[in-house]
Amino acid sequence: MKNFFGQDGILADCFPEFEYREEQLQMAQFIERRLADNENAMIEAGTGTGKTLAYLIPSIIHAKDKDKKIIISTETKALQKQLIDKEIPVIKKIMFDAYKENFSYSLCLGSSNYVCSRRYELALQHGKFRIEEVESLKQISLLLKKEKVFTRFDVKLSNNLWNQICRESEICNGSRCGFSGRCSYQKARKQWTASDVLIMNHYLFFSNIAGGGTYLPRADVVIFDEAHSLEDIGAKQLGISLSNSFLSETMDKFYRKRRKNNLIVHISSDKKKKLAVDLIEKILGESSIFFSKAASLISFGQSQYRILKELPFGFELLKLISDFLDLLISSDDDFSDEFIKMEFDIAKSRLESILMGLDLIINHSKKDYVYWIESIDGSLMLDCVLMAQPIMITEVMQTEVFRSYDSALLVSATLSVEGNFVFFSSKYGIERNENLLLSSPFNYMEQAVLFVARELSEPNEPIFIKQAASISAEIINIVNGNCLMLFTSYKMLESVRHELGGLIKNRIYSQGDLPVSEAVELYLSDESSILMGTHSFWQGVDFKGDLLRAVILMRLPFSVPDSPPLIAKAEYIEELGLNPFAHLQIPEAVIKFKQGFGRLIRSSNDKGIVAVLDSRLYSKGYGKRFLDSLPKCKMVFDTERLGVEYGRITGG
Repeated sequence: MKNFFGQDGILADCFPEFEYREEQLQMAQFIERRLADNENAMIEAGTGTGKTLAYLIPSIIHAKDKDKKIIISTETKALQKQLIDKEIPVIKKIMFDAYKENFSYSLCLGSSNYVCSRRYELALQHGKFRIEEVESLKQISLLLKKEKVFTRFDVKLSNNLWNQICRESEICNGSRCGFSGRCSYQKARKQWTASDVLIMNHYLFFSNIAGGGTYLPRADVVIFDEAHSLEDIGAKQLGISLSNSFLSETMDKFYRKRRKNNLIVHISSDKKKKLAVDLIEKILGESSIFFSKAASLISFGQSQYRILKELPFGFELLKLISDFLDLLISSDDDFSDEFIKMEFDIAKSRLESILMGLDLIINHSKKDYVYWIESIDGSLMLDCVLMAQPIMITEVMQTEVFRSYDSALLVSATLSVEGNFVFFSSKYGIERNENLLLSSPFNYMEQAVLFVARELSEPNEPIFIKQAASISAEIINIVNGNCLMLFTSYKMLESVRHELGGLIKNRIYSQGDLPVSEAVELYLSDESSILMGTHSFWQGVDFKGDLLRAVILMRLPFSVPDSPPLIAKAEYIEELGLNPFAHLQIPEAVIKFKQGFGRLIRSSNDKGIVAVLDSRLYSKGYGKRFLDSLPKCKMVFDTERLGVEYGRITGG
């Protein structure tokens, strides 16, 4: 690893801008040893460590030396794309130039991200496209003629058009399909099997587990980047979500009044056809009744209701759907047209999944799951979503990850609480492991000032909004804008924005008014403006240099205390004889707090303020757990001193 990451190493020779970082070398050497010894590990690498190259280079060398297949799993498709477009090609060139060694890699996406040649051709034959989609179709045709793998990343199509031509696993005939020779998905699968390195996201990784491990080829090592998000993503992918609208949309594919080309018109028996229409109407009616009854269980002013036992209703809906599926199965031979048969199989398969999900929730079948009902925002009628997911993914991580791979490495900038890994180690049930905690190479004492508003009222007090807006205005004036304000709820965001608007002249861009990407784009194009956001802004946004001069955290990011998944986890913690607040809620909030704090300093040249307007950071005993999890930096308690310290670090 010294040959690569040392002061006079290969990276220094290849890149004039390379900076030697002791932490990066330590991480690479640590990973090299873990892989050699077939061990698991958790690694926290502070911002600026250069963690991506530090895990990619030793893992790729290990893959080539030991003839192993490596999975690199990250949080989002965007991060996958970054690895594929930026880091991997760099390493490929370095490896070849230095050692004349080559390696292969593939981007892995869910099957609906690949076009289905069969669906595309059949849809063309049936004239299923609009005139304005012709240019997009030409793009697809050209890519198909090149006979190379392409994905949703490579084309600009409307979601409506893509949904008509993408692969649907329920109706894929695999190698038996007449189009398999030029199928992007089949070619991709062959590439995955032959590749040394597979780049995927956590959603696909856990979807593969949920599907019995048949989607992805067997690998020897898995590395999770952004590993702090594994639990939430894993639980969702292993769980289910059902709504009245989703069931209605599925039934519409079979039959809708006054619409031509309904699927059931292809049933040959008039008696069965009439019965099908009758069953569909009964299912839609019973579905509305069922979901209205479920929504009525949610108390006024609340958004969720936890299901603790079998529901006393819904059995009639289960029977109707089951009867309808029996009728469809008995009519299977009537669908002789290939295109119609394909669409029929897709709709039937979805309905079968809905039936299984409803049966699970209504009968409360899995005791290690949490079940709840969630209201739909903005719904004018009694409508809701039914949810179910594992309470903990510990057992899944142990059986499907730590005992199934030679090594599993969990990497993130936020995995420790108070300098240890106890919180995530217990959640993930990691075994055969050694862990590494690396601080950031940045000089926070000279780059950042932490302001704690210890005199403010607590966030749940009525006066807090006015106080928070007032002190935010002072901070914004100190740094002359370019501030990110982080909230834990839209309600507080809206309240503070209303108050703040009359105190500052800076333009405010808010997640409440705009989509995330648009709000960020407008903020970046408007000097001295303010960006407000909730959950998605606490991580993932990256503004270097003068683009961000202050981060204002409105309150400590505790999870909503009455959330059914959180309550179920708290009960699990209590059964172990532990305090849920101390062993669950505080550590979760600390991790998110660290993510929010980490938005400020993204390079060695960044300077600015992190302001925490939640006085509990100072007044409550648990505040020390938050502070002890941050890098050491100057801390002040009044805005006058804050202005002085900001001037000191910026030279102003």
